[in-house]
Amino acid sequence: ATSALNKITANPETRKLLRDQQKTGMAAIYKEFASRMKLTPEQTDKLNDALADNIMDNVDRVTEALRDNPKPDELRRMFAEQDQAFAEKVKEVLGPEAAAQYQEYTKNLGSYLTSQQWKGQLSGDDAAREEKSKKVYQLMQEETQTALTAAGLPQDYQTVPMLNFRNIASEEEGESSLKLLDGIYERMTARAAAFLSPEDLAKFQEYRTAALNNSRAALVINRKMMAPIGK
Repeated sequence: ATSALNKITANPETRKLLRDQQKTGMAAIYKEFASRMKLTPEQTDKLNDALADNIMDNVDRVTEALRDNPKPDELRRMFAEQDQAFAEKVKEVLGPEAAAQYQEYTKNLGSYLTSQQWKGQLSGDDAAREEKSKKVYQLMQEETQTALTAAGLPQDYQTVPMLNFRNIASEEEGESSLKLLDGIYERMTARAAAFLSPEDLAKFQEYRTAALNNSRAALVINRKMMAPIGK
């Protein structure tokens, strides 16, 4: 099946350009991990290469899924196989110990990105913002685990909608993921009211609305780009 994106990436130069963009984006997301783990520049580059290749492989799987419209179980199996192959690649690049830390970091990306992106909007000086951001991160981690258990999802389920390719491959999966994230945000803010000012909470509501709207829009655009031509 050929998608609009396949047509663009059929040209080796444009495929390289797209892959380079993905590598830059993933390098930004995993910069903190590389620093925390004291990865060498070579290890960091190999990890970023593996991340970019994984995205390109997942794009092909999304097009296949949008063409064949597999049942939910089959869809999850397709992407679980890709996840497994990628996990092996990460182990090869980083070694077993650092690969386990990578999985842990990836699992908590939703909490980490939320706490970091929102930190700049919190009231108070740098130290106060840092302290609140840490508490937000912890609360969101707890609420994420609770929500995943309640939904019968694995604890390593990726809650960042755009980093979970199942959400692009299936509109139903995408909506379910956004609903899950919104529920996590809701319970987290109810508990955060204990240490955040009304102003901070109002800012978070703005962040929450924008984050969900942006994620939904990005999923729709990517679904259209990756859909087989004529679908």
